[in-house]
Amino acid sequence: MDLDSSSLKGFELGKLVLSSGLLHSSWSKISEIHKSNRPNQPSGIGIKIYQEDKYTLVVFDATPVRENCSVNSAPTLLSVSQDQNPFHFLCSERISSFSLHTPAFKLFDSAYKKLSRLKSELLHELETKKSVIITGAALGGSVASLFTLWLLETIEPKLKRPLCITFGSPLIGDASLQQILDHSVWNSCFLHVADAAAQPPPVTAGFKPFGTFLICFDSQCICIENPEAVMELLTGGTNTDPLGWRDYGEVLQRLDKSSVADSGLMIDDDGVISRMEERAANKKLRFDQLKKLNDMKISMMYIEWYKKTSKEENIGYYDRFKNRIASPFDIDVEKRKRELNEYWKSMVEEVEKKPQSEKSNLKTRCLFSGNNFRRMIEPLDIAEYYLGGGREYRASGRSRHYVMLEKWFKEEKIEPDRCDKRDLTHFLTFDSCFWAEVEDAMIAVNDLKTKVGMRDEALTRRLENFEGYVWGMIGKREVSPEIFLEKSSFMKWWREYKEMKERRDGFSNSSASGFTEFMNTRRYETYGRQFAGEK
Repeated sequence: MDLDSSSLKGFELGKLVLSSGLLHSSWSKISEIHKSNRPNQPSGIGIKIYQEDKYTLVVFDATPVRENCSVNSAPTLLSVSQDQNPFHFLCSERISSFSLHTPAFKLFDSAYKKLSRLKSELLHELETKKSVIITGAALGGSVASLFTLWLLETIEPKLKRPLCITFGSPLIGDASLQQILDHSVWNSCFLHVADAAAQPPPVTAGFKPFGTFLICFDSQCICIENPEAVMELLTGGTNTDPLGWRDYGEVLQRLDKSSVADSGLMIDDDGVISRMEERAANKKLRFDQLKKLNDMKISMMYIEWYKKTSKEENIGYYDRFKNRIASPFDIDVEKRKRELNEYWKSMVEEVEKKPQSEKSNLKTRCLFSGNNFRRMIEPLDIAEYYLGGGREYRASGRSRHYVMLEKWFKEEKIEPDRCDKRDLTHFLTFDSCFWAEVEDAMIAVNDLKTKVGMRDEALTRRLENFEGYVWGMIGKREVSPEIFLEKSSFMKWWREYKEMKERRDGFSNSSASGFTEFMNTRRYETYGRQFAGEK
């Protein structure tokens, strides 16, 4: 039996675990430990490891810390900035804090050293390709869930992930934690068994379920992942034990005589069914994003062709798009640009929702494609922005997905290949906001024209700063040779700026600057060729 739960859907996982006898085996060991430790067990957790033929079974048994034994204790709020937060890696770009079940968290925290040793031992087990099952009932199951989350953060992607099975355990986290895990492959590593008919597990106000639930009724059971539906099904019974403990041996005997039902067959409420179907479709769409990346590459190739043909007409693709040169080819570029933007906005949102440790893996897989998209497509969005009368694009008009793609690429500290011998003919400008800086510089020139004979230090300083910005990029070979095409907006700006500088209307004595000499001597005509980077 392959117990790698991460590759299974919730319904499939439930059927596999039921047919394997794993539930009976887990409960037998839980019950054995629970009975042997009562009634004199001090507060804390008990852990016992069983080495079975095909897997290692780790059983958690818990007695709450005495002063905080109620499941109704106020939740413990954890944030990414806390030094003592062992679950900081769960925070995402958008969710920086979440709340945990206080009795379970206190038990976890009180046994931190013991759990650290267990963690090292289980990582070794996983490296030997042996499956690991972590289980517990009631509060012990909640601590088992916390430990499993903590363990998952250190497991390499190539290794099997553990499976955590709980019985009648309190929910361990709030809606923020549920949202984080809903966007994580770790969600498939949890199977929670609950008896909804007689004694459902206690639910702290504001807490939400995650993982797969095997919910048992009088003579039937249902395997379900949808958190809203789980909440509806768990609120029907009554729980007289604040710690949620009950004997699940009798429940498992009932399961032996019944079969697992598909979620749609067990729920009569059409509203619940439709919400489940909609959520399942949205979840599938999210996890298909990386598969769609190849389709997006086709659209990128199309726009690269647009860039190439524009240059042949002595106008860069930025200015061709900005000038709205009408042709069926240009109309299709609009469609491709919109499609690419929708894809990358969705991808960035998906990455931001993931736990930090998983986010890095997804970011790496889409890092270079995202950076290439940003440098190719953002100039077209800039053209539209300024055509619509916009100003200060970088501060006021830039979409978040561009900001995040640039931030993630810079975080990797990848050194580009920009040596003097490299031909830059097909090169994309490093700063995808370059054309926004050109447009703002052109606006500054036009504003100065309206102030003939008047001195405006702010505008003059802005233009001189832009000159320094461009000259710095030229020196580092970070701009495309396309900016020097005669019909480009940059060359238009240069001609007007040069004229203004020659009149020295408020400008410093910088007529002999490196940039001015570079432009006046037309050295830009050989920029991007061998040795052209020398000043």
